[in-house]
Amino acid sequence: MTTSKPNRVPCRTKQGTVAILTVGLLFSSLFIPLMIAAVSPKLQPYTAGFPGKYTFENPGGKTHPTAEAFAPFKDRLGLSWSEDYFYIESNGIPDHQMMVGITAWQQQVPLPHGYVKDNAWRLPLKPVPSADPAMIKGRFLRGAIAIGVNGIPIFNPQNNRGEISQEIGELDQWGGHCGRGDDYHYHIAPLHLEKVVGKGNPVAYALDGYPVLGLSEADGTIPGDLDKCSGHDHDGLGYHYHATESYPYVIGGFHGEVVEAEGQVDPQPRAEGVRPAERPLRGAEITGFSGTIDQGYTLEYQVDGKKASIQYQVTKTGADFTYHDSDGSIRKQSYQHSPGGKGKGRPKEDKGKGDRRRPEQ
Repeated sequence: MTTSKPNRVPCRTKQGTVAILTVGLLFSSLFIPLMIAAVSPKLQPYTAGFPGKYTFENPGGKTHPTAEAFAPFKDRLGLSWSEDYFYIESNGIPDHQMMVGITAWQQQVPLPHGYVKDNAWRLPLKPVPSADPAMIKGRFLRGAIAIGVNGIPIFNPQNNRGEISQEIGELDQWGGHCGRGDDYHYHIAPLHLEKVVGKGNPVAYALDGYPVLGLSEADGTIPGDLDKCSGHDHDGLGYHYHATESYPYVIGGFHGEVVEAEGQVDPQPRAEGVRPAERPLRGAEITGFSGTIDQGYTLEYQVDGKKASIQYQVTKTGADFTYHDSDGSIRKQSYQHSPGGKGKGRPKEDKGKGDRRRPEQ
């Protein structure tokens, strides 16, 4: 069952699932530039806020099972929990390559976001089964419906126009792309995380608080008794979803109670980009992506066989971009966060001629 436009999600004292599958999800905070493992430079400034009472260093006697699911990525995430919620803080940048393989591109690129403190992801630790599960087809087309255990949000497999992103070339080799705010997210379950967490363990959590497993159980068995939400309950594990290789890819609907407001699960963090939203670049294919937050990024692509690229550097106030268009022209722009950090920034400068965008066809 869903309700519309409340200020916060109802919290019950009833216990949810058990063992490693006990989890809760409901967003109401934001990612932050976090302490990043040695393999990736640290985004400055970064200090996790840890809005929950307990952490891995201070687990309150025992580490919560939900925390265990995210533990393989604890060096990249700010993880804490209270009696009722589990909090995930992050900068929204995964530890794998991004963007390569996209053939339907809206010229957005990955930028870090501040999902931290009051803007951190929040999952309910005591999920409540819904008497009337909310299905996701044609619904919840804004915002996330789940979050990967690596801290990357997962959106509806349909984009905001209702098309299935995985089936029209919008996603990279890891099932992700960037939204209109230059925020990286998946549109399918991140099955590649099984190489880290192992089969039979969650690769994500839906925002209703129930875990999402891979295609199979821990013993390799493919479940054949999934309900309309793409989940089931067996062997004392508690209710959990399973990802699928075709639609719905992540979940078919929310088994647990969620709040719906303005087309998305509410509350959840906001990603605030610095650039105005771009338009599709017809005929483009992304062929390369490299770099780090500290050293800058390079995204390579080609249009009708002609090479082009975007180079950009994250700054304290926004980001500096250099566009190398397929016609040989170069454009430089610096974008700054608007006052208060809300809304899209505007270009600070615009040097060079040429239009990096093609009109929609």
